Amino acid sequence: MSTGYSRRSVLRRGGAALVGAGSLSGCLGEVRGSESAVRFGTIFPLSAEGPLEVLGTHHRRAVEQAVEDVRAGGGPLGRDVELLARDSEVSPEAAVERCEALQDENAVGFVGGLVSGVSLALAEHIADDPIAQVSQSSTAPGLADRGYREDTKYVGRTAPNDIQQASVMAKVLDDPKYVGADDVAVLYLDDAFGNSLVTEVTAAVDADVIAEVPFESGAASYDDTISTLLADDPDGVAVVGSPGSTKDVLTRGLNSDYDGEWVLSAGLVPDALPNLYTNVYDATVMSQQSNGAQKLAQRLEDIAPLAPYTQHAYDALFLQALAIERAGEATPEAIANNLQAVSGGRGHTVTVGEFDRARKLLDAGREINYEGASGSVDLNADLEPLSPYLIREVYRGSVRNRELVKTSFFEGGDDE
Repeated sequence: MSTGYSRRSVLRRGGAALVGAGSLSGCLGEVRGSESAVRFGTIFPLSAEGPLEVLGTHHRRAVEQAVEDVRAGGGPLGRDVELLARDSEVSPEAAVERCEALQDENAVGFVGGLVSGVSLALAEHIADDPIAQVSQSSTAPGLADRGYREDTKYVGRTAPNDIQQASVMAKVLDDPKYVGADDVAVLYLDDAFGNSLVTEVTAAVDADVIAEVPFESGAASYDDTISTLLADDPDGVAVVGSPGSTKDVLTRGLNSDYDGEWVLSAGLVPDALPNLYTNVYDATVMSQQSNGAQKLAQRLEDIAPLAPYTQHAYDALFLQALAIERAGEATPEAIANNLQAVSGGRGHTVTVGEFDRARKLLDAGREINYEGASGSVDLNADLEPLSPYLIREVYRGSVRNRELVKTSFFEGGDDE
């Protein structure tokens, strides 16, 4: 992917005073100066219910905050920003239709989708008709090589690749200081996300995998599922699922007579812990109390505590605006070819809300390095970050941190 520095030849920065944010329910802002507004979109499950509704609401609020901050900093190329919110309905087909609508409305990029199945479908569409996509929460490994048109990759993400999560789950299952299993059984959600992550977990673990048992969310009973899972009394059980999909099946398993240990994928430990959550570990992206994280938390106090990946949603929009500023033009290609450069760990550090500082640095011919709300967000050539993970242990209604798994672990380095 090309990341060559393309400086603007002529910029016309409007001298009008900044317009207030106004309503954030659909489009944001008025056109500033003589340039039309830069259009971005979101493709979230706005009509979903339950946990996905909470995620979609929080993620949309974070993107709206990013738009406010970009506008307050002068806007990309001195232009205003419009945000077009579209409903994916948790349907790949609906999401592609919404993406086509955004393209018809001349949006240059969008944040989404929320779930991996939707993002994979969007990536296939984008390969034929480019628009920049940055997902805040889709973690399927398949996104790493999707969304290319010729040599340009239009699909990125601020959430880490599930290969990282699988590696941490395997570490917990194999390491004698945790489960130390000789054999394991795996329970997984039968959807695009679950099928993708379970493949990585079974490939990463050294223990023998003696059962792989799928489940569907919302089944009337999970008695047969749990009986099959635990039939050969494995040393440990890995559970792969998404928030909201696993509560009933996991409750059934934890209420069984099985006395082994459970290793859960991220987001499956509820905030209010029943006592039955014991002998449980999980692997979760490390929540960093960075300057950027604290700044965003203050801006989003009205929806605290923040749902998973809310910080990543903010970063996904802010990075696209920075990429346009660096390129000197507002096009999907400009975003795609500059995302890595504005996030890759080199240059002057900017963070949440510092769009004006970034503009001044770029105008002076300097490089910038965005340190975001979700972490360092150092995107690689696949336009995805490496993130530290936290191994946590859940025992009798409380959670304790056991180990920080640093990014060096995923790069083959010493993590001690």
